Amino acid sequence: MLDAGLLIIRLVIGFIMMGHACKKLFGWFGGEGISGTAAFFGVIGLRPARVMAVCGGLIELIGGLLFGTGLWTGFAAILLIIPMLVAIAKVHAGKGLWNLNGGFEYNLVMLGSLIGVALAGAGAYSLDALI
Repeated sequence: MLDAGLLIIRLVIGFIMMGHACKKLFGWFGGEGISGTAAFFGVIGLRPARVMAVCGGLIELIGGLLFGTGLWTGFAAILLIIPMLVAIAKVHAGKGLWNLNGGFEYNLVMLGSLIGVALAGAGAYSLDALI
């Protein structure tokens, strides 16, 4: 059951991160696309904003795909940890823990899950195990 649990965690995180990427890059799922993301990134001090928006979206897309499939899982976790730390530092830290107040609760759950899977390994149902 451990391998099934790791698969579920990887798939959920992978799909969520790819969804966040698609919001940033393509404006899907109610996102604002690169231009809107760049405008927000500029407001929070990430410069050059457009480059950071594209890089952030690509990191989430590639990291989510790798993590979800269990390919290079440790590397994928590191890729996905980066935007979580940036989000905490630039957006959520000053708002406390709880998401209701705009805090970093979601980011902390993602960080814990990413680190936990990276330490445990991707499990038997992964491309890492297949390779």
